[in-house]
Amino acid sequence: MKCREFIYVGEPVPKITKQEYTAFYLHLQKSILASLEKRELLTHLQYSRCIEEMEKQYDRKNCSQAIGGKGEQLCQHYDMNV
Repeated sequence: MKCREFIYVGEPVPKITKQEYTAFYLHLQKSILASLEKRELLTHLQYSRCIEEMEKQYDRKNCSQAIGGKGEQLCQHYDMNV
């Protein structure tokens, strides 16, 4: 595979909060797992278990510390207590 380098030439990238970054990262991980399941590299049980563990970690790291704003909204989205 050919190694490529990309240079961003658009507008400055907006700063995001820690909660927004973590939520994005969680969704990215879920997407990767879904792709692996679709290609039959993971069973549905493995996929479900990974999702469960990721959400536990997300809950522990972010929702317990969330104070108002988007962090609280994300916790409510995942039915987690703040």
